[in-house]
Amino acid sequence: MIQQIPADLMSRRRQSSVSTSRHANAKPTKASQAKCVQVSKPVRLDTLLTELMFEILEHMDLADALRFRLVSRYCADVVLLAPSILRRLLRHVKAPLPYSPKPIQTLSGREVLSLCRRAFGLEANWKRKLDKVKANGFLSLHRPYHVTLAPGGRYLITAYRSRSGEEHFISLFDLENKSGPVMLASCPTHSSVESITVTWMENKGRQGIAVNWVRQLPLEKQATQSRYVFAISTLSLLTMNHRGTETVVVFIPLETIESLGDPNYVQTDSPWEVLCSRQWKASHVCVSMANNVLAVGISPNTLSFYNLEDGRKSSSKLAPLPHSAMPDPMIFAVKLMCDGKILIVRGEAGHSSQLNLHALEAYEVPGWGTSQANAVPNNCNYIHSNQNNYTISQMYRRQKTCDSPSTEEIIEASGYLPTITISVESSPPHKGITQYRLFPTRDPTSTDASPKFGYSWPITVWTGHYAEHDK
Repeated sequence: MIQQIPADLMSRRRQSSVSTSRHANAKPTKASQAKCVQVSKPVRLDTLLTELMFEILEHMDLADALRFRLVSRYCADVVLLAPSILRRLLRHVKAPLPYSPKPIQTLSGREVLSLCRRAFGLEANWKRKLDKVKANGFLSLHRPYHVTLAPGGRYLITAYRSRSGEEHFISLFDLENKSGPVMLASCPTHSSVESITVTWMENKGRQGIAVNWVRQLPLEKQATQSRYVFAISTLSLLTMNHRGTETVVVFIPLETIESLGDPNYVQTDSPWEVLCSRQWKASHVCVSMANNVLAVGISPNTLSFYNLEDGRKSSSKLAPLPHSAMPDPMIFAVKLMCDGKILIVRGEAGHSSQLNLHALEAYEVPGWGTSQANAVPNNCNYIHSNQNNYTISQMYRRQKTCDSPSTEEIIEASGYLPTITISVESSPPHKGITQYRLFPTRDPTSTDASPKFGYSWPITVWTGHYAEHDK
């Protein structure tokens, strides 16, 4: 049985529908609009997706985004994790940035933040006296005697010997591993090394760390054969029956370094690859490594260059040192510069009360497959000193603040050329350090569209003396 609807209810429904249709067709007034407006429930920022917050920050000015982090702890965490904000912040960082092996655009928020913190920390250390020194202990089995940091400050390279003193190695440490400082890999050197040079390098399309060591070959009565066994190549080296010098360059890719940092990763083969190995009869050589080139200074007058990608080489025979009473001067230090030249320090050797003539010279790097004779320096400064323990800063090029800097940014940063510092002990009776500095400058003949940069000569001299309580 169908229930009938009362007539009065039907009339009320009809009137309601008619009135609704009239309001729908009628033009809304301000009063009606005010009545129809419904206040939506506020949305809490911490309920939004992090990706959505990143998109919101992307459309904000840098100053507003940095002020936004003061709203709450959640907003501060979002801003500090937003890659776009931190990459924009890098462009405004005036402190020199540590080296980053990865492109800036591929860095995560935490990696950019770590880069900024390290830059600010290094800048602050230069401006104030440290009251605390952060130290990390090594394993008791390791006895390091050479320590150097890879550019960027995260990876540490050490040369160490075993407890018995019969075995010698170099090792790679990760100072920012989640589990704390850990040793990632080691490589045998067969005897103690005199020096270690470390740099980041792109070899055959792979970014990684290249390590060069120089060691004295042991004096043996009979020729013996020793082998370096690595993942890629097995290199046979013949130990001469006289004392000589050996330099070896090994390479470990960044991908392998990151894999070794995973505690679950299992390494079956050695991660190191041999890029170059040379031996000389000379008892003293100086090396510099940058941009896939190994430069070796062999006293008294030879510079050798080796391409670490394809094995090509070139050499230069230096002209005699003028105004010197010593026919065979010694090469104290060398450095590859990013303007296509090599800087060398050479002069009369020996410690004495009498000042000797030393020269700071810049030579053009010869083309591959060529050999120059009586090479003449492009720039030269003569100094007098009776010390020969020269050290040259190793930075090849400064870190850019973005992957594609504008021409104005390149000009403002002087082409990202670093200041070169040559340090040596001051000559008696002074006690201190003398520094010779080369500052980058723009080539005045270059245009704004394609600026060129080099170094300003003559060298600037700075001397610092030890205080009484430092003796």
